Amino acid sequence: MVSWIFGLILAVIFVIVNGCTQVFYAQQKGYKIKPTAFAYFVGAIGNAVSGNIVPISAQAETITISGEIKHAGDRVAALLIAAVIGIVFGLTGLVTKIVDFAGTTVIYGMMAGVGLILCTTSTQMFKTDMRTCAISLVVACAVYMLTKDIVYTIAGSVLCSVLDFTLIRKKKVDVVDNESSEWRVWKKEYWKDFKLVKPRFTVATIFGALSLVCLNIGSNISFGTISAGLAQSAPDFDAITVINSLADIPSVMFGGMPLEIIISGTCATHWPLIAGILMMVISGILLLCGVMNKLSKWIPAESISGFLFIIGFSLTLIPNLVAVSNSDSPVEGIVAAAVTTLTKNAFLGIVAGVLVKISGNLWGLI
Repeated sequence: MVSWIFGLILAVIFVIVNGCTQVFYAQQKGYKIKPTAFAYFVGAIGNAVSGNIVPISAQAETITISGEIKHAGDRVAALLIAAVIGIVFGLTGLVTKIVDFAGTTVIYGMMAGVGLILCTTSTQMFKTDMRTCAISLVVACAVYMLTKDIVYTIAGSVLCSVLDFTLIRKKKVDVVDNESSEWRVWKKEYWKDFKLVKPRFTVATIFGALSLVCLNIGSNISFGTISAGLAQSAPDFDAITVINSLADIPSVMFGGMPLEIIISGTCATHWPLIAGILMMVISGILLLCGVMNKLSKWIPAESISGFLFIIGFSLTLIPNLVAVSNSDSPVEGIVAAAVTTLTKNAFLGIVAGVLVKISGNLWGLI
């Protein structure tokens, strides 16, 4: 019992720490931090009501794609359209139908591609801070080989690399702060950061929204499968899509960032539902109080590279490649993996795998 509680506490703390690195990244893209708390609270309520164990948090892929839309009104419009489409897809069961139609081999292939993307993302971080990445990776590999526990792997790799960065090297992350430093919610000054952003609907926002929809579906399928797999559970893609889409609306309306499904160590605990809800509630409180963006000054993004590599290589790439190779029609899985890796979009990977599957069946090749 004590080890279960200790594991839950560690997972919650270090998933929040991981969120800090993404908060720093989102600030650079022009997002406001305090309004994002609303998304965390909606996510916590959604998981509590539905029983979904996979939490939402800041995710680098979605921040990057949406951040390419420079005009604030265009960005809000695109994110709102994507959220509405996601809600419709989830409520009508279309996301699960997409997965069922694709078949297990294509899904395995897509997952292998996602694993390779995670490995690549991890190694690319060496370009910005080799020392932090090296410490994170070495510690992650050592802890995982000794314990086979992803929670301790996350805790050890992030903690050691952050301590080296802050205490030994005495460095800080240069944070772009686009909000007031006022943290007292009862002060009028605090609420000046909560101004509705007027959406601007154009042709560009529609294309941006469609891109985000594809990315969100792919992320929900890929990261949802990985996180649920940590808990040895099957993900409910429709519930996941509805929750993360609903959560984005109150955040982005005030200029906050979108939250998405993440690969979360909370799912590897004995109580994944409770751990995920705690993580989201605490994250929301830290954001509202302005604490998380202050913490991000001490947490380099490169501190996540170690456990990201372990999740990508050991928990995702290898087992899914083995599953593809052992299937009756590995070609469609290999294509799904290749397209996912090249496009960095799991949804497009699934589409490619399905097209190969259909054409192979039509011509008798598969």
